Amino acid sequence: MDDTMRAYRPLGKSRLLALGSIILLLLLLVSCTSRIGWGVVLWSIKGTDAKAGTIVPVYVKSNITKTYIVGLNEDRNTKIEIPLWQIEMFGTKRAANKRIKEMGEWTSIYMIAMRDGLPVRQKPANNEKRVYRLHEFEMVKVLGKAEGEPVYTGGTVLQGDWYQVLTMDGTKGYVFSNTMRIFDESTGQAPSLPTESTNQETIASILTSTWRPSWYSTMLENDSVDLDYFSMQYGLFGDMSKKQVRIELPGFSQDFQYASITQEQGWLVFSPTNLRIRRDGQDSIVACWDPSNMPAQGQLVDWHEGGTSIRFIILDQDLRPAIQAEENRRQNALRSFFTAMGTTGTIRLDSETAGSIVLWPSGLYSWDTVDDMPAGFAPSGSDAGAQQKGKAVFGLRLSDGLSGEWQGGFSLYPDTTGERNDYVYKTGAGSFTIAKSASKAGEGIVSALDTRLGSIEFKPEQNH
Repeated sequence: MDDTMRAYRPLGKSRLLALGSIILLLLLLVSCTSRIGWGVVLWSIKGTDAKAGTIVPVYVKSNITKTYIVGLNEDRNTKIEIPLWQIEMFGTKRAANKRIKEMGEWTSIYMIAMRDGLPVRQKPANNEKRVYRLHEFEMVKVLGKAEGEPVYTGGTVLQGDWYQVLTMDGTKGYVFSNTMRIFDESTGQAPSLPTESTNQETIASILTSTWRPSWYSTMLENDSVDLDYFSMQYGLFGDMSKKQVRIELPGFSQDFQYASITQEQGWLVFSPTNLRIRRDGQDSIVACWDPSNMPAQGQLVDWHEGGTSIRFIILDQDLRPAIQAEENRRQNALRSFFTAMGTTGTIRLDSETAGSIVLWPSGLYSWDTVDDMPAGFAPSGSDAGAQQKGKAVFGLRLSDGLSGEWQGGFSLYPDTTGERNDYVYKTGAGSFTIAKSASKAGEGIVSALDTRLGSIEFKPEQNH
């Protein structure tokens, strides 16, 4: 046995973009009622009744974040996000049941490494490629017993057997049981996923990486990049030399100047600040700066402006091409709008109830409001009946449910506040009608309208 290894270093490229949070929220909202299959739980899902061998419905799969959204039998309204490796996916429940029968006696069996550096091999032989190194007391899930080559030490055959196992990052391989302890979940306390010890290597791996908000992967996957929420400036950035962690998010920017880092219940505590960071996988962390409201393991972290916790991920691609592509798309959408309106000059839109809007090809606007227009329809930041000026951005994406009735969307940013206001529009015979969006900011798509405000019809007057 190779018992001289002292550090866990998975070989090859990262196998896992683990739990990603808000990153799948949009997919979950769209697909939460549409099951894509059934999953057999391989490793018990912490904090739930879904033990190894349980069948759970699967609703969403993300190949970017390497996670599933699954349901729980004890609460059909509860859905959680788990890494792909934690379940085995099947198209039918019958096939899932067949898999459980195949697991047989190994369904609830785990193993615990009793020495540091024990190898997980690619095949059940001691000279095969090592694919994982185990920490002392690290747990693996047994998938089954395997026929393998004998293991010798000093010319003597070691007592033990080869087992196929699953590690906590999804690596599958084989371990020899001589220095492993068997753990039966059905007769003891449910095992939890091991957490990394507080050491300089763990801290350095977090503070020297560039972490992005997890919704970046959803926007890239859905081709719905929203530049207000997708920028090179947003993320978590560490500086070990200055003992500083900076978090930049839409509407939030803060530096956390720490003096020491300790570990508490799986969280890295950056004292004396309120910052806590939990690593949920090789390429996923959760940051929280409100110790009284710490998200639980597996909880979907739905960050919003004013929130105090967020999931970050590492993306293995350059963000700049996606940003440039979206900037170009918006410019093309602006030009296409003016072309469709039959002019290359300014466009004036008049309404008896909403005043006059002027749009310029440069992407600017002005809105001369009137006193009797619906409160909240125009962007805030100016008195009723006053003129408002700012920036107009075309190319706002519409959901399938809205695109059948409305032709497109745009956003207005008044100079006074810079606050974003989203609208949809449609044209008719001598008319231009707009309605205000009620969708959550940051989703990258308009899926709902503010029905309280209704719609307003303008009459276009073109200035060529």
